[in-house]
Formats: sequence, C-alpha cells, structure tokens
Amino acid sequence: MVVGESGLGKTTFMNTLFNTPLKEEIHPKNPQSTQTVEISPVHYELVEDGVTLNLTVVDTPGFGDQLNREHNLDPIVEYIDNQFEAYHTAERSPEFRRAIPDTRIHALLYFIPPTGHALKELDIKSLQVLSAKVNVIPVIAKADTLTQEEKAAFKKTILRDIEANDIRIFPTAYPDDRESVEDLEKYIPFTVIGSDQFVDVGGKKVRGRSYRWGIVEVENEQHCDFIHLRELLMTHALHDLLETSHTVHYHNYRAQKLRSSGRPESILACDDSYEHRIERSKQSMAEEMIKKEEEMRQNFVMKVREKEANLREREEQLNQRRQQLMAELEEQRLALAAEEREFQELYNANRSASVSKGSKIFGKKN
Repeated sequence: MVVGESGLGKTTFMNTLFNTPLKEEIHPKNPQSTQTVEISPVHYELVEDGVTLNLTVVDTPGFGDQLNREHNLDPIVEYIDNQFEAYHTAERSPEFRRAIPDTRIHALLYFIPPTGHALKELDIKSLQVLSAKVNVIPVIAKADTLTQEEKAAFKKTILRDIEANDIRIFPTAYPDDRESVEDLEKYIPFTVIGSDQFVDVGGKKVRGRSYRWGIVEVENEQHCDFIHLRELLMTHALHDLLETSHTVHYHNYRAQKLRSSGRPESILACDDSYEHRIERSKQSMAEEMIKKEEEMRQNFVMKVREKEANLREREEQLNQRRQQLMAELEEQRLALAAEEREFQELYNANRSASVSKGSKIFGKKN
C-alpha cells in the first residue's frame, strides 16, 4: 500500500520500483471536489528470470486532499481490517488447511512531502494509527528537490518526531527482523525519486530526470536511497515483512477481536502459548531442515570427492598404460629400424659383390 498526499509521485515511484508500468498516473483533483479517500487495489503477476511474483498494489488517491482531513484514515483502516477479517474467516472455515489467499497488507510506504520541516499533524496521526496495524516504511518523496545537507537534516527531524510520538516503523521497531537489514537502517527514512524517463549518462540510458543544472539518476545512491529501499523490499526483508504481518499485526487484530467477543483472557493466554509452540515448532523444523540440507551437502561433497579420486586414479592408470604402449611402440620402431638397417646393409653388400664379380668376368673376356 502507498499512502501520501497527491502529487508526491507515488504511482511513478511504484512503476519505477518494479520497472514496469503498473498504473497510469493519477492526476490530483481539486480539493473541494474530493469528498473521500479512494482505495484502489490492483493485482499483478510479475515474471522475471522465471520467478513469478504475485503483487497487489493498493493506492489511496484523495488522501490529504480534503479541507477537512479528520476522517482521511477511516477508509484506509477499514480496508486493512477487512483484509485481516477475510483471513480470519478463512482460518475458521472447514477448508482452512488449504492455501489461504493472503490479501493482507504486508508493507505500507508512507510518502512524506519534502518540506524540510517537522512532520505535519496529519502525518503524525496517520503514522501512529497505521504503524499499529501494518509494517510502515517512511519515504521522503521527490528527493531531487533537496540538497544533501537538507536531506540529512530532514531525516534527523523526521526520526526525532517518530521517536517522540512513539511511532513504530519497520524494521527498527521489530528486533527479530533487524539482523538481516542492519546495513539498511541508516537510510531510514528513505529518500526516493520516481521517473518514467530515461536520460543519457555516459552513453548509457538510465532512469532519471534532466534539469538545466544537471541530471538526477534514480539508481544512483549519491542522489537518493531508491536502490536501498528496493533491496529492503525485494531482497532482505521480503520474508520478514510477511512474518511480521502475521505474527504481530494479524495476531493483535485477532486477539482484539476475540476479546471483544467475550473470550476469557485465560483462553487468549492459551492461544498465545499455542502460537508460541507453533512458532517454536516451525523454528525447530527450519533448523532441522538446515541441518539435513547441510548433511546432504556434506554427503554430496564427499561423493563428488570420491568420484573425483576414482577418476584421477583411472586417469593415472590410463596415463601409465599409454606410456607403456608408447614405450612398446618405440621399442618396436627401434627394432624395425634396426632390421631395416640390417636389410639395407645386406642388400648393399650383395649388390657390391655382384658388381665386383661382373667386373672380373668382363675383364677376362677382354
């Protein structure tokens, strides 16, 4: 899900992130004509190098456009809760053992306008509410409007506001998920540039924007943090986002729903215990699988080494046999050469004897 005021380039950024035109640009409407925030989920199937990614992009056009922004969050929160409820209903169905279609929001990119000042009241309230329900990743939009010094100062201001208002952002608020992304935390909040244009840089076409004063490249870490955000979403934290959505946010939603239905705390404690046992069981199985994979790898390596040793031994035997045959061949060649020389000598001797005898006979006749 992408959330932020209109005109911050959310759609362009998503097209840039997945390097494909996911959506047409949504042009901002007149604030007076915008009554509610729209929720527009669009499903895609992206295929790259034989890998298929089922992706749902949920845009929220109209957010922050109204003069009265008191209820801006209501449609967004309702949509998030509806996905939790759909998953909860599927879990309780008789066919729960089958694969459950997962439409829950696993990552929410919250776009912050590049003002260079503290977070606005709307942003603080939105981040507080949304971070309690989903994995929120703050993003500073249109980073090409800020200098390097302004970016650094703005990041510090945002982080200070986030800490002061107890806003939980991904991944820093989730210790279990931080190990794999420690190198990327220093870029939070991420500065991004979205562009559908390609510019020429040193004879190479790259995504970026061309200005009178120079060129801004989307994938140049000196210009913005786009490549680090993409690495976080698509590589290092892809599994962690799914896991945190289920074990933290969905778990909280389900517990709250069960409490509201009058379920005793003791039963909820049992549920928590059961969840922990399941998680420990999953972790144990994962460790066992890793152990078995390592054993299989070691066995494979051992067999490969044995095969290599056998091949080397066979090769050595073949080389020895080859050398023996070459020696025998050389011996036969030398013997043949000796016989040829002996034959030639006998032939020459007989010829000389014949010539000498003929000469004597011819002399007597004369």
